[in-house]
Amino acid sequence: MSDAPHDDARDDTLGDALPDADILKALAPYAAKGGGAAIGGARLRDVKRRQLLRCEVTRFTERRHETPRTAFGTEDLTALPLYEGAITDHPLPAPGGPGRLTLIRAGSYRPVPCPCDNGQQQCAGCSGSGGHPCTCRNEPPPCDVCLDVAPCAECERTGRRRTRTAKARPAATGPGATAPGTGRITCAVCSTPEAACPRCSGRGRIRCPHCEGRGRETCARCSGRGVGTHEVCGGKGSLTHWVEGTVEYAHETASLSLPKPDWPDKVRDRLTAAARWQPHDVPAGDTVPAGVDGEHRTAVATHLARGRVELSREVRLETCPLARVELMDDPHRVFHVFPGARSLEVVPTLSHRLKRRLIAAGAVIIIVVVLILWLLA
Repeated sequence: MSDAPHDDARDDTLGDALPDADILKALAPYAAKGGGAAIGGARLRDVKRRQLLRCEVTRFTERRHETPRTAFGTEDLTALPLYEGAITDHPLPAPGGPGRLTLIRAGSYRPVPCPCDNGQQQCAGCSGSGGHPCTCRNEPPPCDVCLDVAPCAECERTGRRRTRTAKARPAATGPGATAPGTGRITCAVCSTPEAACPRCSGRGRIRCPHCEGRGRETCARCSGRGVGTHEVCGGKGSLTHWVEGTVEYAHETASLSLPKPDWPDKVRDRLTAAARWQPHDVPAGDTVPAGVDGEHRTAVATHLARGRVELSREVRLETCPLARVELMDDPHRVFHVFPGARSLEVVPTLSHRLKRRLIAAGAVIIIVVVLILWLLA
C-alpha cells in the first residue's frame, strides 16, 4: 500500500480540482452590494480546500457454525447432507447467492428412549392424586347476601315454623344483596313461601364455588388425571440428538463517509443533491487508490481490509473536492464551492462572526425587554 502523499501534493491535487480562477468565476454573481465589479483575486481572503470521500463495500460472506441439537421424539433427518470432521473444513461448491445450508455431522445422529412412562409422568402439582383439599374444608361458606339477616324469616334454619306470623325481613344490603323490600323465595328448609333469602334459600350457607361442596378441588395442572406430560421429552417418550452444521451466505454492506460533516445543513443537503462525485477504481489487492487524500488513506485502508469469511466483494469509492471561501469585502458570508453536474455549485452561509453578532444583539434585546417589563411592574 502506497504511503500518504505530502501535504503540498495534497494542496496541488485539490487546487487542480478547484482552481482559484474557477472559484472566482463561480462567485462573480455574489459581488458586493450595489453592483460592484467582478470579484478579483485580491478580494479572496481565505480558501480552504477539503476532499470529501464516500466508500461502500459490499462483501459476499460465508459463515459456518456447528451446534449440538436435540428434538422431542424421533426426528427424520435423512434428507439433510452429511459432512465429515469439522464443518469449517468441509468442501462445498461455489454458492450461487445468499442463502443457508444445513448439514448433519456423520455419526452424530442418536435416537434415545426417555426414561418416562411413554411420555407421561406423575403430576408434580398434586403428587398424582388429581386434586387438592379445598380451602372451605368441606364447610359451606356463609351466604354473602343475607349475612347477619335471618336467612329465613319463618324458621331461622331450624325447619320448624313459628307459631305467630312474622313479616319477612329483606335481604341485607351490599354488592351482592337483593334490594331492600324485595320479596323472598320459598324456604328450602321449612317450605314457607316468600320467607327465605333468594341466595341461600333459607339455609344460611351456600355451596362452595371452588369445589361445589365436595371439599376437594380438581388439580388445574393435570385436570384431575394425576399424570402430566413429561417435559424432558415433550410427551414423545424419546429424544433425538445430533450435531448440526450450518453455512450462511450473505451480502454485507459497510459504508464510510469522510470527513465528519462540520458544515451547515443546507450545504450538506446541496452536496447530496447536486455534487458531482468522481469514481475511483480500487487496484488489485484492495490497496487505496492514488487519488485518495492523505488524511483519509488510513481510514480507507482499514475499511477495505478483507475479512476471514469474505468470498468476494464490490467496492464503490468516490471523492468530491469542497472549498470553503471567505472574501475580503464580504466578511459576513462564507461560500462553499464544489463541482456540480454542469458547473461549480456555490452555497453561501452566514459567517461565524456574523452569527456571534446576531446572538449578542438578540441577548441585548432580551435584556432590554426584561428591564422595561421590570420597571413597568
